[in-house]
Amino acid sequence: MPQIRKPSRRFAIFLMLLNTVAWGAALPIVKPALSYITPYQFLLYRYIFAAIFSFPLLVYYLPKIKHLWKKIGTIVILELIGTTLALGMLYKGLSYTTSIQASLIATTTPIFIILGGIFFLREKEETHEWLGLLLAAIGTLLLTLEPMLKGTDALGPISWTGNVFVIGQNLATAAYFLLAKKQYLGIPKLFVTTISYYVGMISFLFIDAFTLHGQALGFNQPMWVQLSHPAVFIAVLYMATFGSIIGLTAYIRGQDGMEASEASVFTYLQPLVFIPLSVLWLSEKVSTPMIIAVVFIAVGVWVSEYRPKRKLAPESEKEFAET
Repeated sequence: MPQIRKPSRRFAIFLMLLNTVAWGAALPIVKPALSYITPYQFLLYRYIFAAIFSFPLLVYYLPKIKHLWKKIGTIVILELIGTTLALGMLYKGLSYTTSIQASLIATTTPIFIILGGIFFLREKEETHEWLGLLLAAIGTLLLTLEPMLKGTDALGPISWTGNVFVIGQNLATAAYFLLAKKQYLGIPKLFVTTISYYVGMISFLFIDAFTLHGQALGFNQPMWVQLSHPAVFIAVLYMATFGSIIGLTAYIRGQDGMEASEASVFTYLQPLVFIPLSVLWLSEKVSTPMIIAVVFIAVGVWVSEYRPKRKLAPESEKEFAET
């Protein structure tokens, strides 16, 4: 396939900021929809729209992929982990906890990827990186246990359960990245994401059929009736376009124009989007334990990402991720 020219650094930064806004706003926008439909129904509708919108990409790539069915088989297996399992737990957790808590915990996913690389790929970390990981891990633990620490929150146990689901998403996503790093070498990333939309659509159709006792696709209440709720329609349309296609494409192209370590930093800018949006849009509150946890995570990220000024060797391409 012809080589695609890398974007300029300035344009790459713009694309990463676009991705930061698109993904940072995701959970606060989706949260109201879960009052009307289940998390799995939302994901089914999202991927129906995403599969339709991305169909031209599928037509474009299919004739160009060598050893097509072998590669599709690999993609399907990995996307069942990275799409079905990971996002299923993320949005299940969101239905139980606040969008701020879910978003903050999900933002720490890169920490889990780094830890996975240390323990399973025997990657080496320096002392300051270990210290940063420890601080970020403490912050993540505080966020997860925050509903129990408050004590006065009537939804505490439910929120705690939701936070645990989001932690499960972090673990599944880390496993997905560690596997995809090797298995997706040489496969166009946009082709992978396009196949992931169809994997998500089909897998969540079966999950809905199971959880709704055979009434998938909202047959107990037609899909178009559920989509008539403004909160549902906005969430599905936003995640199918900005969350999946626009946000993911911006990430893939943007990280091609900078080092992988620089691209990962943009993940930690997402709280600048979802915290104000959750407070203003959903009237959620930021508690003292949450602020302390965010400070631990921010300091941990800064410590682990700090590099003295020196010439860096080129890094391998960073794999992509979806919220």
